[in-house]
Amino acid sequence: MKRIVLIGNKSWEVEPILNALLNVRVRPQTLPDPTQLHYPWTFPQGAAKPRAVWDTFKQATVELWCIQDIMDAKWNPSSSQGKHACLPRILDYSKQHPDLVVALGTAALGLNGSNNNGCVVMGSNIFIHNYHPNGENPESVWDDPAHFENVLTSTVNPAVFQLDSNTVQLIEQRLLKPYLNPSDNISVISNKDNIGVSVVNITNYADYQYSDESGLKTLAETGNTLPVGSVETTHGVIRLMCDAPFLFISGITDRVGHFADDVDGKDANGNVKTEAQNFTAAFNIGVCLSYVIPALVTQVAQQHATPSRMTEQV
Repeated sequence: MKRIVLIGNKSWEVEPILNALLNVRVRPQTLPDPTQLHYPWTFPQGAAKPRAVWDTFKQATVELWCIQDIMDAKWNPSSSQGKHACLPRILDYSKQHPDLVVALGTAALGLNGSNNNGCVVMGSNIFIHNYHPNGENPESVWDDPAHFENVLTSTVNPAVFQLDSNTVQLIEQRLLKPYLNPSDNISVISNKDNIGVSVVNITNYADYQYSDESGLKTLAETGNTLPVGSVETTHGVIRLMCDAPFLFISGITDRVGHFADDVDGKDANGNVKTEAQNFTAAFNIGVCLSYVIPALVTQVAQQHATPSRMTEQV
């Protein structure tokens, strides 16, 4: 039996994802109810428990986790250092090593003035940029010079990203429209070559005004020619903790450099729409994931025991 580990970031991201996975009018018939379900979450902070487990597939067990759940209370829940310290509780939960790891989380995109708000992006490459390389943020001083500032690839099967037109249509029919500044084309953007840019050591959301662009600038300076899939803070932390095949699924909440407008922005009546914007993007991750999970199970069942290359540079 293979093991697939789905890892979300914050509880406010994982819960909308789970809402989609549990909704029989949203998910496909090929995705059954989970056999274990911890919702609502009632365990103490730091408990090593998954939010949901599917073990009725013949080929693989699927686990859904939330990093914030398993972090010690001493850490700021946004601390990259704290996430790095606590992630082994997820990966080592079972004696069986993960055969596939999927990072889930909300993110920014919208390069060169474009707008992808509401879209869902799938990719497998990671670029980690340290926004506070000199320890300027005492709440998160994680550093890994051997792996930061390089494009890290994955041995995940490219077939996972080749969604047929019928599946794409079914997913896109169910995607929600963000309240603030939605894209004109809310779609699934799936490409193994997509790079998830993870800008780490950020615990103050005010940094987003400059941090995303800093990560993208540093990536561009490497001579990169691969497409950027999303910019966030956590996919890369997960990536460096595993040597299994890896992919990420990002729900786009905001345009790069416009976090204050798109996530913390207000409607015409002056109402802050942060929760609505975040819920929409996270729910859209769950919609896409519900159709992808059965394909992941099939692909993992065919996967040979080939070591993953953790730090292949391109």
